[in-house]
Amino acid sequence: MKLYMDESGNGNESQPLIVGAIEMHEDPEEVELRIQELHRRLSARWSLDGLPSFEDFRKKGFHASSDPVEVSGPFRELMQDLSFRAYLALTDRTDSRAGITELDKLGFMYQHLLGDLLIRHRSRPELVCHIEQNDSIRQVVANLPVNAVRRAHEKLGRAQTLPQLKIVMTAKTEAMSMAVIDYIMMFVSRWMRSGCITDPQSRDYRAFREIEPFISVLYSLEHGLISSRKLKLH
Repeated sequence: MKLYMDESGNGNESQPLIVGAIEMHEDPEEVELRIQELHRRLSARWSLDGLPSFEDFRKKGFHASSDPVEVSGPFRELMQDLSFRAYLALTDRTDSRAGITELDKLGFMYQHLLGDLLIRHRSRPELVCHIEQNDSIRQVVANLPVNAVRRAHEKLGRAQTLPQLKIVMTAKTEAMSMAVIDYIMMFVSRWMRSGCITDPQSRDYRAFREIEPFISVLYSLEHGLISSRKLKLH
């Protein structure tokens, strides 16, 4: 089983801090090829030559917060044609207990998600998790194989054989499928910042509705379960 994980909002106090994961329910290599092909096709659009965000896209791949609409539109359409599930944990930063740093929260949310995914897929021999290269969380990532397993055993209440967890830090250009969780986290972040509005006239709510069918779990450290496969908002 192959997972893709990423975080958003780190270093930006105006945004919720989110850790997300996706698991593909189709051949991950085939999905990667489809995304790479879309990148090649969109990169050939000469009409966008010279647009800074487009030139960044050409060099670095899809990035939710900066892709021009000529890029984000086709990528969102491709996402709708994929089969995957998303898992997200977030904090709105209202927990201000002394000594709890942003890095501590990120570490906890990574452990929380991966621990649950180890339990979910405990019949599999291995979980390979790709996480985007980021020097600021390198120590968190290095500790995940131990901490996520410990978290899973704590939740189970006993030691149990779990999949071997392999963590790979990867550049987005080498695993463009990571852009899927990047886009999902952006839509969730914008919807959270809107006050979790449920008015269809809101663009942020419509964008959230677009990706909510793919969400298995959206969990807040402060407010508990927000959305899941059994608890939809619409």
